[in-house]
Amino acid sequence: MISKKTLSLLFRYGLVGALATVVHFGIGFLAHEQLLIKPFYAHALGFIGGLFTAYIGHYHYSFKDTGRHQNRFPKFVISSLIALFLHQGGVLLLVDYWGLNYSYQALPLLLATVPLATFLMARFWVFADR
Repeated sequence: MISKKTLSLLFRYGLVGALATVVHFGIGFLAHEQLLIKPFYAHALGFIGGLFTAYIGHYHYSFKDTGRHQNRFPKFVISSLIALFLHQGGVLLLVDYWGLNYSYQALPLLLATVPLATFLMARFWVFADR
């Protein structure tokens, strides 16, 4: 059974993640559809916008952290770079090799799956007190 504390954390994490996802999606979608930037680069731009949104939100709201940014942020960046690798690799696989539409298929699929890995890294490494 999942504890009430864990459920509360998951809820807060989900809210912040949803906001970061909206930022990520919005930047990626607009960069590709309006600015005609290639999907690989449009997705990277969206990712960067989502990264800053996520760090601030998770630090202050999700984990209610009091740790030093100089300790937390580098770990967050590393976990985000792992997520970026998963995202960018996903774009290459889904769009370039499998032929899925970036804006309407690959982007939503990636934004629904990669956050699971980032939650585990955030909970047990980035914001963990050891």
